[in-house]
Amino acid sequence: MRRNTESIYQQKVNHIIDYISANLYNPLKLDILARQIHVSQRHLLRIMNSYLDESIYTYIARQRVERSILYMQAKDINLSKIAEMVGYNNPQSFSKAFKKHFGISPRAYMNTFQDRLKGYVKNSDNLINTLECEICEEKEDLELIYIRIIGKYGEDKPYETAWNKLVCFLKDNQAISNETRYIGLCYDNPNVTQSENCRFYACASVNKKITPTGEFGSIKLQKGKFAVYILEGSYSGLQELYNTISINFDHTLRHGMTFEEYISCSEENKEKQITKVYIPIK
Repeated sequence: MRRNTESIYQQKVNHIIDYISANLYNPLKLDILARQIHVSQRHLLRIMNSYLDESIYTYIARQRVERSILYMQAKDINLSKIAEMVGYNNPQSFSKAFKKHFGISPRAYMNTFQDRLKGYVKNSDNLINTLECEICEEKEDLELIYIRIIGKYGEDKPYETAWNKLVCFLKDNQAISNETRYIGLCYDNPNVTQSENCRFYACASVNKKITPTGEFGSIKLQKGKFAVYILEGSYSGLQELYNTISINFDHTLRHGMTFEEYISCSEENKEKQITKVYIPIK
């Protein structure tokens, strides 16, 4: 495949993956998706199958049931509403799809999920003894340029390669300034999604119009209210922080994107790394 054609296909893949993520509650029929990138349905299947290790139908179904686990952690949302939020007409259809993927019902899954998290925290080498957060309000949307990583959450080499590519792209476009914020978007929970399918977006905020090319994409992070937790030390402690937050969370989630902001990124002294975790709340 020629480099220019490859770049065009990567942009189409980015658009479809981002569209699916933002529209799980909508019908995601093949003709609708094909129109998004101005190709035939057959061409869409060929493009996506070449970039995904699963069919687009399997991908959408998996995204829906895995996303539902996030919503099920909010105890004030009933199963009918959750089914609607991930694109099913009724709770019966949702429960059937959930059981097909996970092998058990949504209720049975959630009965064991919190216990699993507590076990992870209890047996962790990085036990977090105190958990404090501050409430903040992001007043403006953040325009982000990203590069996607699919694979084990936090794996050193792929992440280092992706961040280096992102910084080079920003430098080439003269888009780095003192106001640039470096953001990580974890689209999948490693406690739910198989490690080889976990999607992470390495992002940077931009304050001017940049047209992404090739493997780079653009996305908007919505403003709003967040509970903010701080991790001081190596990024390897992030999953432990997320687990601890999950079993101690006493805020009401709102529809929005959880994200990480890297305040201090010293690779020479990992103990001086500082990361903020933003969780959208009402």
